[in-house]
Amino acid sequence: MRKIILLLMILFVVASACNTGKKTSSGTELSAEFAAEHSSRNSLDWAGVYRGTLPCADCEGIVTEIRLNSDNSFERIIDYLGKGDDKLRESGSFDWDETGGEIIITDKSSDTKEWYKVGENRLIALDIDGNRIESSIPQEMYVLNKIDIDNVVTEKYWKLIELNGKSIQSSANETGREAHFILHSNENRITGNSGCNNMMGSYELTEGSAQQGEIKFSPLAATRMACLDAEYEHEYLLIFDGSKKYSIENDTLSLFSDGDTPVAKFVAVYLR
Repeated sequence: MRKIILLLMILFVVASACNTGKKTSSGTELSAEFAAEHSSRNSLDWAGVYRGTLPCADCEGIVTEIRLNSDNSFERIIDYLGKGDDKLRESGSFDWDETGGEIIITDKSSDTKEWYKVGENRLIALDIDGNRIESSIPQEMYVLNKIDIDNVVTEKYWKLIELNGKSIQSSANETGREAHFILHSNENRITGNSGCNNMMGSYELTEGSAQQGEIKFSPLAATRMACLDAEYEHEYLLIFDGSKKYSIENDTLSLFSDGDTPVAKFVAVYLR
């Protein structure tokens, strides 16, 4: 009898340990380990750019673009329609909830938390407690859709994020200028900024495949304004002299000289 009681106690403990997961829609119990392994964080290609217009109580709508990076950093641009031309730009890091299905962005100005459910190619805005927003407004209005990323290199705003292996943090918020370039199809012109000075010139592009090709730049001309906050400017301008090829992965462009290590990386910026 004592052995039977002991066996029942062991079975109860095991059952309790297994019931720490979540239930599926059919009522099947999932272990916490299974739920974590098959979460949005681990199962979906969630890194990328999401855009949509969210409801607004006192404006025409909130045009929102969020870039989620694989290192859990983010960039966000918000445009309150009908409230002027100024856009709110911010960046930082986001957190995942314990299920790996939702992300939390903390508003630095108010210290409030904003929740988004991560779905297949979309983000769904939630309330301040991470729950579905109960409103008469259709739920589709709270969805930000992932932008389809093509492999076209021209007519895009390419923002510098890495230079000779070093991460570059530049923001148009701080100085009104950030290191970037645009390849214009018209007359093969390149325009951009070094983080301080405007630059311009021409380029030659030979597409080898959808994701890579050869590229050469003419000697670039630049304005001659002195800036104290763009220490990398000279190094940045030099990469265009030696660049010979490029590759694109998702929305990241890499420039190469002679080797297989990129001399610079850029990310496409869509909402301006």
